[in-house]
Amino acid sequence: MIRTLSAVTVFLVATAAWGATSATRLTAAPRGSAGVQATTAPDIRLKALGTERPSSKSPRQPRHTSASSLTPKATAPPEPIPVPTPVSKRGPSPFVTVCGTGLCVDDAPFRERGATAYGQYNDPVSEVGLARRADLNTLELVEFDTRYHTLSDTESSATWDRVDAFIAAARAGGLHVVLNLSEYGQSLQAAGKAPVTTDWGPYLNFIATRVNTVTGVKYANDPTIAMVELWGEIPAPNYPKPVGTALQITDFYARSLAEWKADAPHILASSGGLSYINDAHSGIDWKSIMANPDNASCDVEVNSTGDLSVSVPSVAAYCKSLGKPWFLAAWSSCYGAPRGAWDLDYWSSDSAMSAHARAMVSVASGASTAIAPLGDDFWNIGGGTAVIGTCDIGPQFPLTFAAIT
Repeated sequence: MIRTLSAVTVFLVATAAWGATSATRLTAAPRGSAGVQATTAPDIRLKALGTERPSSKSPRQPRHTSASSLTPKATAPPEPIPVPTPVSKRGPSPFVTVCGTGLCVDDAPFRERGATAYGQYNDPVSEVGLARRADLNTLELVEFDTRYHTLSDTESSATWDRVDAFIAAARAGGLHVVLNLSEYGQSLQAAGKAPVTTDWGPYLNFIATRVNTVTGVKYANDPTIAMVELWGEIPAPNYPKPVGTALQITDFYARSLAEWKADAPHILASSGGLSYINDAHSGIDWKSIMANPDNASCDVEVNSTGDLSVSVPSVAAYCKSLGKPWFLAAWSSCYGAPRGAWDLDYWSSDSAMSAHARAMVSVASGASTAIAPLGDDFWNIGGGTAVIGTCDIGPQFPLTFAAIT
């Protein structure tokens, strides 16, 4: 994947009205290759099955791991006292805002239907067109640096000029974006720094104060940006390769969420999708993290049977008690052999992939939980070839693509 990234020029024709997803279905522009990504990154959309992929979607051991296999074991922290999230009394806003247990734009309900856009950053116009074909209203930018987990690239013009162009294309196409900043923590870790005790304030301020080179809009003032997610799938303290203790991770989220709110009060921020919630011995103090008033939503991922049967209903019920939204922040229908009976990421055929996608769409509708989520993001929307190992959902998998539209 080591290649030089070309510049992207986006011509803005019109800025779509905020608050509703257009019913118009756009046909994606013809494309060649999906585009070059990080200079030294493995392709995390396509990999040899059974090998570990980068942590943004890395295989983990089954969530039913016994407590006796986890060392050391952390003492469970005291339960935080639920405090209902107040409903905003402000007037209409073009920004995405929290409305009780959901989201609003211009005081109208907004249900996120999104997907990650990994691998498509060099052709944002085509990616926006494909998202519109799938009736999505949000694209999530994750692993968007041009050099894979390289700290010096996290604020480079190469990285952020490309992000500027993608946000501009989304804006022109009537879509929102979510900025997932997980790779900054991973870049800190790769550089030998402590990722959760390092202050993210300067990095967050860099993003909030940046002026988009295409649109001229400051990031903190751009309604295109629906939300910032700090670090999804953060490694658990009691699992291999932890990034901090339970308290350090909880403090990291509290500190960073407060810093973002101070820099960009109009743009929502959340922890990012948490994993390991179904394992009481993981060391993730998820209730304290989700109860933080600066955390806009309770984000959870589904990669295993334990995530679906335990984590999702637990988060939905808990956040109902808080009076705040919960978010199905990630799920996948990848093409390949399942890694075990616990695995909900990999499926052996388009038919099996589509069945799982329909099940996730049902979860996202709130059919089986205490309250409906604010929406969902799946990993990943992209065209291309139906090859073993890919997690891209597009026309190359017609049944699965139909299931998400």
